[in-house]
Amino acid sequence: MKRTTYGVTGMHCASCEAIIEKRVKKLDGVVEAKADMAAGTLTITSEKDTPDRIELDRLFPEGLYAFSDTPVSGYQWSETIHIAGYALAVIALFFGLSASGLFPALTIDSDSSFGAFFVFGLLAGISTCAALVGSLVLALSTQWSSPNGGTEAFADKLRPHLWFSAGRIASYALAGGLLGLLGGSVRFSSGFTSITVVAISLLMLVLAMQMLGFSPLNALRIALPKRVIDRVGSGVTREGLLRPFPTGFMTILLPCGFTMAAEGAAILSGTPWKGIGIMTAFVFGTMPPLLAIGLSGAELSGRPATSRIFMKTAGLLVIFFTLFNLNTQFGIAGRIASRNTPPAVQASAPATVNTRIVRTVASDGSLANAQFELRAGEQVRFIVDPKDNGSGCMNAIMIPGLWNQPQYLSKGKPIVMQFTPRKRGTYQITCAMGMPWGVITVK
Repeated sequence: MKRTTYGVTGMHCASCEAIIEKRVKKLDGVVEAKADMAAGTLTITSEKDTPDRIELDRLFPEGLYAFSDTPVSGYQWSETIHIAGYALAVIALFFGLSASGLFPALTIDSDSSFGAFFVFGLLAGISTCAALVGSLVLALSTQWSSPNGGTEAFADKLRPHLWFSAGRIASYALAGGLLGLLGGSVRFSSGFTSITVVAISLLMLVLAMQMLGFSPLNALRIALPKRVIDRVGSGVTREGLLRPFPTGFMTILLPCGFTMAAEGAAILSGTPWKGIGIMTAFVFGTMPPLLAIGLSGAELSGRPATSRIFMKTAGLLVIFFTLFNLNTQFGIAGRIASRNTPPAVQASAPATVNTRIVRTVASDGSLANAQFELRAGEQVRFIVDPKDNGSGCMNAIMIPGLWNQPQYLSKGKPIVMQFTPRKRGTYQITCAMGMPWGVITVK
């Protein structure tokens, strides 16, 4: 028996290992083939002379993998300038659309038409939903397209994304029916949402670092066992197709601000059928942008000329949008900024001898007075006067630790939150996703 180890570039998931091993094992005399993404190597055991590098390259005429006589470095920076440029262009486009004023222009409520919810979903798909779910699709699209080594026809590349969308439609329709039937009693707590977002964010960061070629993380396997992947063979099996369906189904646990606005309308609809219609129309609106993201990712990752640059560019974008989502969830930037601004005392007048009234106005995603000082032990009646219905996650307001139930903005209808702060400290006024509206300091 003879054993030889070669260097391999181009592997980015466990499916790549399975593809390489399957093709190499078909060579005459090869007894065993072991691909290792973490080490960037292929070890071949054969009864006679092992195949040379040129013969291995011929096994992959599409050029997705390149072999060398010695192991190669797991990280290469030769395309850094191009990659950074592409990533910055996409990030600039994202912020440009967000700052255009287009997104807040469309507001919805339980009486809006299903067409309005479709357009609302379309806006979500090119903004916050693109950041939250689109980055997940971008990270997974290369794995969904890998059973054939990236050489599938367009229809085969489209199929897993349609299964993913079908999973989203099923979960959103189910959630809409439950919300319409049971109202606010079926609502994920902010704590549950936060934990889910953190867990998915960590997963996406690992995937992104692997896409960038950060070899120490390649040992972390986020994939099916290799023996299951081996069964996929050269075609896309039913098992392979169904993997995106549960992934899409679970995205209901990752609501962006637009999604929470649609959920609020479903709650207020009063009937399960209308709730189903609202959420289904919304999720259909998100489909075109997400399909475009996923298919472009699968197409570019399958071309030899663009595969490596795409992988690193996509990795940078996934990292950016993951950090963006974490900041949106926990209001990190807003909290840092609030520390540098001295707190303002909001004038108030007592409703009774023991109750203090605090008033503010909400409009255009901000509060007229954003910082307040209260005393521990005093009863407070916090009144917010909405001048519009808000948009995205900024259509709701809550004060974690003082008032944990999100209150949804409705133009002209004051929101009243009555509470008694017991503990001294700083409390964030936030939207339902954690983005800061303002700060309350209890002394």
